[in-house]
Amino acid sequence: MTDCKEHEPLLHGLLDGELDAANALKAEQHIASCKACADVYAELQALRGVIRGANLKEPAPAQLRARVRTSIDRQSKPMAIARRFSWPAAGLIAASLFAFALFPRTPDIGLEIASSHVRSLQANHIVDVASSDHHTVKPWFAGHLDFSPPIYDIAAQGYPLVGGRIDYVNGHTVAAVVYRHGDHLINLFIWPKRDGANGPAMPETRQGYNVLHWTKLGFSCWAVSDMSPQELQRFEALVKDQTPV
Repeated sequence: MTDCKEHEPLLHGLLDGELDAANALKAEQHIASCKACADVYAELQALRGVIRGANLKEPAPAQLRARVRTSIDRQSKPMAIARRFSWPAAGLIAASLFAFALFPRTPDIGLEIASSHVRSLQANHIVDVASSDHHTVKPWFAGHLDFSPPIYDIAAQGYPLVGGRIDYVNGHTVAAVVYRHGDHLINLFIWPKRDGANGPAMPETRQGYNVLHWTKLGFSCWAVSDMSPQELQRFEALVKDQTPV
């Protein structure tokens, strides 16, 4: 029970995609081994689905937004702000705060991708399995994931395979297939495409790294590197043109 109490905050963080890779793994391992917490996590997922399906979000009236901004400018303490509003306005503000807690903003997947790339470089944890042979990397993924990520042989075009590892994006386990181009490392994150998992069609910069998204064969693919946007687009074109090995 003590162990479950320690993991309870992680369940909420996992649901909202707010955990780093280490804590996400810790939470998922606990859920896999504890039926009670697995049931709690399933209930949280169901509750969030019901709330989102109810479409309860309503935009605040322009007049209310203006009054809130004016009061914030005049007062530095939240209690002083509350006293300046009538009860109906205060009720609307409370409802808005409650809605914000229930409906967190859409996660920036590109930012998570860049952050995972940075962590892999800083922690010297580029790969879990180091090999340039897809016959080694692909079976390794098969033993660690519930899906088989496509591996591409593009070494002849200047992008040799370095290896692969397991990572976490938006609370989900994903494959990170690592390639090299000259002095540049490329993390190619791959997972089965989910609804709403769209990303930038052109390279975007996150934390100083270029991030690019596309879909192929039912998979969502996110590439991140310190290569130039043009080089990253060339990598994308090579991957799209290749048949997985």
